[in-house]
Amino acid sequence: MKRRSVVSHSDTRLRHLDLALLRVFIAVFETRGVVRAAQQLAMSQPGLSTALARLRTLLDDPLFIKTARGMEPTTRARALIEPIRSILDTVQAQLFTPPEFNPTNTQREFRLALSDIGEGIYLPLVLQRVAQEAPGARVRSVTLSPQALAQAMDAGEVDLAVGYFPDIRTGEYLHRRVGLHSFACIMRSDHPLAGKRMSLAQFAGLGHVVIEASGRSQEVLEKFFRSHRIQRRVVLHTPHFMSVPVIVASTDVVAIVPQALADFITTQRGLCQVPLPFVPPTFQVNMHWHRSVHNDPGNRWLRDVLISQFVTLQARAYDRNGRKSPSTRIAAATLQRKAKT
Repeated sequence: MKRRSVVSHSDTRLRHLDLALLRVFIAVFETRGVVRAAQQLAMSQPGLSTALARLRTLLDDPLFIKTARGMEPTTRARALIEPIRSILDTVQAQLFTPPEFNPTNTQREFRLALSDIGEGIYLPLVLQRVAQEAPGARVRSVTLSPQALAQAMDAGEVDLAVGYFPDIRTGEYLHRRVGLHSFACIMRSDHPLAGKRMSLAQFAGLGHVVIEASGRSQEVLEKFFRSHRIQRRVVLHTPHFMSVPVIVASTDVVAIVPQALADFITTQRGLCQVPLPFVPPTFQVNMHWHRSVHNDPGNRWLRDVLISQFVTLQARAYDRNGRKSPSTRIAAATLQRKAKT
């Protein structure tokens, strides 16, 4: 036998109740008259009378009694006036008041999905700006698999993902490009090939470090090597980018790393960059966020923080093989001017 659903009388009445009826109730209560209430709400008198009749039926009470002094509320109406005002005030405050975010007094924790390169290069710049504008805020950096990242962003557990994330493609996410990156070769400063133009044969004969990190950028490089049949003599596989500078600085091995990392680590003593004997591939770095947080003022503030700080990184404009060109120097100057205005 098919089970019948049980619907209470109160549930039925609730389906027929709308907020406009509550506004009619308050207007009549305050003005003590149908005509004045209709004028206050910019309604016709017949329309307001119809609405009042509906409310009387729903609440099973006359609510207002016509007297010589006007429409006097019943005992039931007097008991309902404050709850109804509270309901409308709550609706106004919770539904129609735009959410606010004040960075100066927020205690919010912002969660960023970054690679270890992102932590080492981008996160210090972000923290500097956060410390200035939101001293009470906290930042948490996480590294997740592509599937776990999508689930975390869907659940609101990650505010932004910044980096090369080719798996984030669905219409549930928005993104903004923050850079086009390439690759560079790093070696120790007193390496026999330091400061020299390297041939493809010399490149193939060197000992190479291959980074197998969780980030996806190295996949672009490995695919490029396979498609162009470029050979290397691999002597070390490591899952960590940030240990590579120490290894390269103290041995004859070289490493091909994202240009941004090469720029960062070759400021350290004992390391240098050498142009590759081929034009390396590029990959696009984006900032991703879920559509559900697009209008969240805190998330919007965080996006602005990252964009403002990425100007600093974008000003480090390079061609596709680690050497500055006149056009990129002009682009860098333009970006720096925009950052000041």
